[in-house]
Amino acid sequence: MRPSEKKSARTKRTSVRGASPLGEATKSRVHWHPWLLLVALVLLSSGLATGGYWLWQRLPAFQLSKVDVLEQVEVRGTFNAVTEEQIKEILLPYLHAGFFSADIRAMRFALLEHPWVIRASINRRWPKGVVVEVSEAQPLAVWGRDRLLVASGALLPRPVQMQVGNLPELAGDEELVGQIMSQYQALASLLTTRDMEVKRLSFDDLSGWHLELVSGIELKLGHDALLERVNRFLSLSRGLLAPYLQKVAGVDTRYGNAVAVQWKSEQE
Repeated sequence: MRPSEKKSARTKRTSVRGASPLGEATKSRVHWHPWLLLVALVLLSSGLATGGYWLWQRLPAFQLSKVDVLEQVEVRGTFNAVTEEQIKEILLPYLHAGFFSADIRAMRFALLEHPWVIRASINRRWPKGVVVEVSEAQPLAVWGRDRLLVASGALLPRPVQMQVGNLPELAGDEELVGQIMSQYQALASLLTTRDMEVKRLSFDDLSGWHLELVSGIELKLGHDALLERVNRFLSLSRGLLAPYLQKVAGVDTRYGNAVAVQWKSEQE
C-alpha cells in the first residue's frame, strides 16, 4: 500500500470512531420538551391559585353577596306559638351575607332569642338556600289573660294566633309559680277521669288552694294536705256522693274529718 493511501485510511478510521449517530443526538434534544412544559404548567397553576386567593380576600363583601345571596329558606317544625314568617323575618338580615359567608352560628342564636324557640338547627343547602328546623316550648297551662306557663316553669307571652284548646288555668302570686305548677302536676296525675280533670287551680294567702274540675265542681282545699283532701273528695265521689254528683256545685274539704257540700240551685 502506498504511503498516501495508508494516511488516508487512518484519517477515515479516526473520523468514524469519534462521530455520534444522528438519531441519538436528536432523541436527546427532544427528551427535555415535556419536562419544560410540565414545569410551566405547575408554575402557571400556582400563580393562578395565588392570584385567585389574593383577589378573593380583597373583594368587597357585597360583591360576593351578589353572587351567592341566600334566596331559599325552608322552615321545618310544628308551629303553634311561632309562625314560619316570623322565622324568616328573624333570619333575613343574615341571608345577604351569601352562601359561604352566612354566619350560621349567629343565625341560630338569633332564633333562640325568641322566647318560644327552645331548639334550632340550620344547615346550608346548595346553591342558594338554608334548611331551618325549630322546636318551640310546649304550653302547660294558661296563666292570666295574656301569658302561658310552659314545662320549664317560665311564663311566656301568649301569641295572638295560638289556640290553647283545653289547657287548664293556673292563677296566684307570680312568685309562687313554681309551687303552683308542682301542685298542678301532682293533681293532674291523680285526677285522670275526664270529668275530674283540673280546669282551674289557684292559690291565695287568705283562702288557700281552690280547685275547679272540668265537671264544674269546685273544691276548697285550704293551705295544706292538698292531695289528702282531694283523695277524700274522690272517695266520696265514688261512694256516698256518686248518685248526686251532677247536683253538686262545690265541696269544702277544709274540715278535719268531714266535708261540706254545696248543692246546685233549682235553676241550674
